[in-house]
Amino acid sequence: MKGFALFLIIVSACFLLANIMVNDHGYVLIAYDEMTFESSLWGLLLLVVISLGLVWLGVIICRLLLGTFSFIYPLSTGARKAKARKLFDRGLAEFTKGHWRKAERLLGQAAKSGESPLINYLAAARAAHEAGNYEASANWLRQADSKAPGAEMAIGITQAQLQLASNHLEQALATLKHLHKKYPRHGYILKMLKQVYIRLHDWQSLEKLLPKLRKQKVIKDDEYHQLEQQAFKALFEQAYNYGRNRFSAEEKTKPADDIWSGLSHSQRKDPVILYRYCDCLVRLGAEEKTELLLRENLNHCYSEQLIRLYGKTPGRDLKKQLLFAESLLNQRTNDPELLLALGRLALRNELWGKAREYLEASLRLRKSVDVYNELGHLLAHLDEFETSSRYFQEGLLLAADSATNLPRIHKQ
Repeated sequence: MKGFALFLIIVSACFLLANIMVNDHGYVLIAYDEMTFESSLWGLLLLVVISLGLVWLGVIICRLLLGTFSFIYPLSTGARKAKARKLFDRGLAEFTKGHWRKAERLLGQAAKSGESPLINYLAAARAAHEAGNYEASANWLRQADSKAPGAEMAIGITQAQLQLASNHLEQALATLKHLHKKYPRHGYILKMLKQVYIRLHDWQSLEKLLPKLRKQKVIKDDEYHQLEQQAFKALFEQAYNYGRNRFSAEEKTKPADDIWSGLSHSQRKDPVILYRYCDCLVRLGAEEKTELLLRENLNHCYSEQLIRLYGKTPGRDLKKQLLFAESLLNQRTNDPELLLALGRLALRNELWGKAREYLEASLRLRKSVDVYNELGHLLAHLDEFETSSRYFQEGLLLAADSATNLPRIHKQ
């Protein structure tokens, strides 16, 4: 109903306007200088309407042309940002699909169009690296450095990651050392340095880095001790290799002694590190030096490895060595490893009965191939060949537990 009423009003208005236009044309005269313009009022109004329409059409055409041109080459800041975002999104999508070359191209274009090119340059460098184009990857990183000079850490970390991934360890080490000098407390840089040192087998540098890793809480205590033991095992092995070809005893042990003298008090009290040092000295022929060192430390730094090594290492005074080991029994009466060491020391002192008692006591607490062998040799020396053979046999069966235990052959 309202629509019909509105239609009637419009029709009435049109008839009224037409009647006015027919009955009164109006007259308009515009004069300027020597120029005059004459027209009817309605003609002038029609001309104005047509002119406004043409202007509006021209604006629309210009907008369409500018929009098309801006799609190809954005003119406004907003258009450039929008294009950069689209390029980045497309480049990231191609990166996740593994299309490295296409991702590199799109991300590089996004870096040149956007206001924050750093992330685009870094992503382009990664894409180029994955494509195997290491030169292009380095070039993207250089551009990132020139466009974002304040982002040295991010660029350096990315560079080190790519160098590690391509197994360029020496280059990665140089990059990380430079970063570590500027950012000594940065946890991730310390973690990457740890990885490089391990892969380069640079145990000395790793050992020096470990306290920093622990202080910055980059690694937990369990990993710290594991890496420390791994480092010192390798360091003392290197010291053995350096010293074994030298002539004098002092020159042979000097590399190992230098490592030992550089340790902290707590490290010297670590049973594992002490064992590595003593084992190195024994292999270099410094038994007396090793026995004295062990005698000084076993009371407060005891382990099965250390007491086993003490029992196998002859000192200058064998009786004094045995008496010291027997003093350890006061606190460790049921220690099979200590009893084995005492048996071996008693054998060196030619105390056959005491040696047998210690070895049999150790065997009662724990079966051991070493104890069986020591008892077998001792009883063979005492002419108890049948018992000696039995100990040797049982030791062999224990050493080769997969072997079939054959039944005894009964003599007729």
